[in-house]
Amino acid sequence: MLSGCQLMVNPFRDELAGRQEMTTASVEGARAAKTTPTVRQRDYAPFELHAENMGVTHGPLYFEDSSEDKGSEDGRFAWTGEDYLQLFYWRGRFLLNTLFFPVSAVVTPPWTVMESDGRISRHALGFDYDAKRLVEPPVDEPTDAVSAGG
Repeated sequence: MLSGCQLMVNPFRDELAGRQEMTTASVEGARAAKTTPTVRQRDYAPFELHAENMGVTHGPLYFEDSSEDKGSEDGRFAWTGEDYLQLFYWRGRFLLNTLFFPVSAVVTPPWTVMESDGRISRHALGFDYDAKRLVEPPVDEPTDAVSAGG
């Protein structure tokens, strides 16, 4: 039981605060090289490209926990009452999700394509989640001019 204790993280202390930046010899060599930067001019106008859909598709998340997506969002590196409540809440939630997994699999079958876009949306019972069913836009079918005109 004690073999994993050295891997435990102290939630009351930020282990990375004040630590020097980690580097390697090749990085230091590249930083120390004295070179003159070259300015490159392209002979065409820049073109901005934006993604149409920022979502990531995946299967159903039967054991999704809203506190992972939402958290307290207070911007502080500190434990709050919400964190202490989560210590006990997740175990009960996991047990209920396991017991009612057959119901979840009927409501959202395993072959359902889900999408996460990074924005939290309200779902049933007031819980906030990121994943939702993927709704595909209708695809326009090509018209066949030969069959239409005869």
